[in-house]
Amino acid sequence: MFTSVRRRRIHGAAFVLLAVLPLAAHARPQRRTPERAPQRTLSCRIAVRALLKRAPVVRRVDRRIEALIDAKHYRRAATALRGAARRHTDAWAGYTLGGLYASGLGVPRSAHAAFRWYLWAAKRGNRFAQRQVANAYLNGEGTRRSPAAAAHWFRIGIAPWQLAVIYGGLAQTYARGQLVPADHAKAAYYTAKSVADLRALARGPNAQADYYLGLDYALGRGVRRNRTRATGYLCRAVMLRDTRAAAALRHLQGRSP
Repeated sequence: MFTSVRRRRIHGAAFVLLAVLPLAAHARPQRRTPERAPQRTLSCRIAVRALLKRAPVVRRVDRRIEALIDAKHYRRAATALRGAARRHTDAWAGYTLGGLYASGLGVPRSAHAAFRWYLWAAKRGNRFAQRQVANAYLNGEGTRRSPAAAAHWFRIGIAPWQLAVIYGGLAQTYARGQLVPADHAKAAYYTAKSVADLRALARGPNAQADYYLGLDYALGRGVRRNRTRATGYLCRAVMLRDTRAAAALRHLQGRSP
């Protein structure tokens, strides 16, 4: 039974190897800085408008595809998924199509085709696809085995950015004295740790890290408030098709999302 269609389901138990896998120098992404050039700003604004306009359409398409899969009409679902990927650059559609190829449902079973679609979706920010790509590189499924590439995709798609967000939440808990006595030293420690971890993750294509860093700079949370940097990080998240970042940018610009 195919079980990979829901965004909320987490795959790939091999994430436990994240802490021990080395990241080769050639696999380490280049350091990036927030976009500031005028042409980049224009591109960002265009991307925000397009993403927010497209989001409800994509949600409707995805719901129809999920209904097809729930009804076990896998061949029709595969055709619809290809269309969604092609017309809407729908990363979830690519990830789900990869799952169909991995399971041989509605399409011939093919580890290579599954990996190709997982990688397509992973490059467009789908976290579940990023985990599948990491596992594929780790185990040599559908592609050549590469522990360095596996480590790279594990670091992008799995727990580190979530841990950074948890640190940020702990900082607010200590700062406000919620559930625990107020402790400004601990609040400062966890805030600094959260920001440092997000910055490290933002050196690679990581929409989640970019989004939360953008919020940090917009709110002055652990860093000096900086509208330009906030816009830069949020723009990068938008380019990775993060709808939350698009809405945050509209709000930052004084417009309703």
